[in-house]
Amino acid sequence: NFDLDKEDAPLLINLASNEYFKAIKPRKLHAAVLNINFKEIKNGKAKTIAIFAKQARGMMTEYILKNKIEDTDEIKKFTTEGYSYSPADSDDKQWTFCRRQPPSK
Repeated sequence: NFDLDKEDAPLLINLASNEYFKAIKPRKLHAAVLNINFKEIKNGKAKTIAIFAKQARGMMTEYILKNKIEDTDEIKKFTTEGYSYSPADSDDKQWTFCRRQPPSK
């Protein structure tokens, strides 16, 4: 909260798993929270698969840091490993990125 209080319009981009994010007590944050979700599409249905979501959170973190992103909307341009922003599955508090589920190895 100390660092968030320094911002004009604080926003926390949440790339943590649900379990880890609960540990920081989100209701006590002095910022709006934007949750990022990753889903795999198979047979026309989108669902979260934990191992792929974990990998995607890491890729998104690298993308944000490597590109020095400061404008939140730039995150929507993330396309690593076939993911793309899905406006139909997103709102102002939750952005979802989808891709076709990779074949089993």
